[in-house]
Amino acid sequence: MSSSAKEGVEALGRMAGIALVEGDGAPVVRVEADLNTTAKHLGQIVARLDLFDLNGEMIFFDFRGERQMMNAKIFGTWINDFVVIAEKFDKDTGRPIPGMLHLEQCAVILACENFRRGVRRIIAINRVRLPVIRESGELEKMPWGYDDHTMTYTVPGGVDYETDMDIEAAKVGFGRMDGDFPFSDLRSVAVQRAAYLSLFCKHLPGGDGLRPGFLWLGNKPGCGKSVIAKAALYPVMGTAAAAKMKQKEDLDKELEAFVRAGVPYIFLDNVYGGIASASLDQLLTSKKSTGRALGGHSLFEVDNRALILVTGNKLELNEDASRRFLVVDLFEKGEPDERKITCRLDDDLMQTAEWRQAQLARLWSMVAHWHAAGCPVAQVLLPTYERYGEMLGGIVRAAGYEEPFQKAIIPDSISPEKAEFAELVALLLKEMGDADEKDFTLEDMARLSRGAQLFQKHIGTQSEGIKLTIKEDGLGKDERNYATDLGYMTPAHRSAFGKRIGKEIGSHPSVGSTKVEFGRRAQSRKATFTLSRMA
Repeated sequence: MSSSAKEGVEALGRMAGIALVEGDGAPVVRVEADLNTTAKHLGQIVARLDLFDLNGEMIFFDFRGERQMMNAKIFGTWINDFVVIAEKFDKDTGRPIPGMLHLEQCAVILACENFRRGVRRIIAINRVRLPVIRESGELEKMPWGYDDHTMTYTVPGGVDYETDMDIEAAKVGFGRMDGDFPFSDLRSVAVQRAAYLSLFCKHLPGGDGLRPGFLWLGNKPGCGKSVIAKAALYPVMGTAAAAKMKQKEDLDKELEAFVRAGVPYIFLDNVYGGIASASLDQLLTSKKSTGRALGGHSLFEVDNRALILVTGNKLELNEDASRRFLVVDLFEKGEPDERKITCRLDDDLMQTAEWRQAQLARLWSMVAHWHAAGCPVAQVLLPTYERYGEMLGGIVRAAGYEEPFQKAIIPDSISPEKAEFAELVALLLKEMGDADEKDFTLEDMARLSRGAQLFQKHIGTQSEGIKLTIKEDGLGKDERNYATDLGYMTPAHRSAFGKRIGKEIGSHPSVGSTKVEFGRRAQSRKATFTLSRMA
């Protein structure tokens, strides 16, 4: 027991009229025939011990700092570290003879209201010291251990961090860390910053309000959505465990278990198809969850405090999803494996104390900068999440980023056809070589597209293209074995592909660091398109 905890127990013992063991200071609790009295005395003492009520369940933290459920079998030895349990006293000296509560007595005491009312309630468990603004207006780190103001327990011994980093240095650090990821726009960068802050700022004003989820979308596998999502978890949590995306009733049970356990986040990684779920909607739109406890008839009501994080490729999203999630859109224009990486992120790096300390220092810098500016609020908000958005958006905006609560233009940014066009442009650039400008026909683009399995619903497969070459060029039997796809199209192919490519006329796509202009130079029997490198 720490010296402060020991002093607190001694003080409570004196106030309650409980005898103290001379020289040791441990309070003596007599095991009375009426266990209600014993429970009352233990309840007065336990108010200074690290035993807590979390959603109606009593928990404690073991020697590793891991959360454990308290039960009668554990309580008998656990309580002996703090008090002297006495059933008998020495006849000559009157000193208590240390004993131990029996299993049945432990069970009765743990269930007794006189004991339970002394157990402090916690609503959150932290692994690092998070920022909090006190009633005086001062910004400070929360203490290790229990914080009465927030009813939060910060597990001692976690990663700590500096609080003197300049905001500009913090922004440079963020940019170096995730600048290689293919964010489609500055709005997505702002949302990523908000995701980093979300768990870090949960004790600031508005941090306990309803929160939207965070959604990372990728146009193709390998764009980094899972890694960059985990980067929002590791600094504060030290882990980034993904939950299994189960179906219907199984998902409901899984989410219920998470909420009742008071988990700080639910991470659904690599979701396919869609994310429609009544249970997820409830977590994102209601402060509390109610239901029937599994395996019994009792009802429960708990607070929804878990942050929802989802990643997926080409997800089908409805209008509700765009109102309940902040979207980070990753749009890979080339091949993910060919992307030049200057700062590689992975799980091993993000679990290190050094990486977490640096990231936490950057997050504190953003919060401190916002606090010093008078805690300005965001101007762009999502309905239902106004209170939370004012705080979180305000911090991000004060640091000079865009408003993170802007609505994402989901259909265009994740369109599979948009992704295919970006891949085609990358292939055309390779064909250009070092030239600044080159003309391409629809046949040129059809040939390249078929080879990369692009736009197949418009122009067919490469095998179909080879058959068209044989037919159009009238190749003989021997020549057919060596035929290649020259980009010939049927009239239906040509019409469909021409309309599709026509949608991109005048666009300025980027491939890596190269930005190009795509436009039509001349209209003849063969439509010709010009690709130009932009200065």
